Amino acid sequence: MQLFTKFTSHDQMSRQISFGIILTALTFIFSIAVLPAQSKAEIGNITVSAAKSPDFSVGSGLKEPKGARKDWLQIDVSFTASSRDRDDFMNSLEIRFFVLPKSAEKKYLKVYTATVKHVDVLKGEELHSAVYLSPNSLARIYGKGKKPNPRDLWVAVEIHAGQIIGGDVTDGKTSRWWQKADAPRDASMLRPKSKTPFANLWFDSYAETRD
Repeated sequence: MQLFTKFTSHDQMSRQISFGIILTALTFIFSIAVLPAQSKAEIGNITVSAAKSPDFSVGSGLKEPKGARKDWLQIDVSFTASSRDRDDFMNSLEIRFFVLPKSAEKKYLKVYTATVKHVDVLKGEELHSAVYLSPNSLARIYGKGKKPNPRDLWVAVEIHAGQIIGGDVTDGKTSRWWQKADAPRDASMLRPKSKTPFANLWFDSYAETRD
């Protein structure tokens, strides 16, 4: 009787171990099946350019207010997205901009940040994303009446799709200034292209947004 009990217990233990191995294997196979295809984004160029407010002619019949065209700074990044799946598009990605104006007035010496969310991103094609500092933002940062200098800005860019898939920086790479937790930050100054007078310009070259 004791021998029967011993064999029965041994058989039950063997079945439990076998079931555990099968369950572990199925879990491993399932986890592989649901892992997302690896994505990446190659950064082309990061450019900072001075621009005047665009001048449009509109046949509205209204009298045009007179005023000088003001200065903006454009921060533009070109990138190419790719992934291992067969879909021609990535559903979405985020581009995070970090901008440091080195000669800003002390009160405004901060890391300025913005996140631009893009959708229906065509893979394998060079696309652009941009943010802007408006005339009034520039006047606050540098002082009223001072002409902005594109070379004064340090820029870092990170591209995220669930995790970081690409990035680059113009200056100060080794210091990783844009990642320092104690650096003062401001998310109110940088504007996405869609929120500026440049919104409808060069539409086909820029990744789509829905904002």
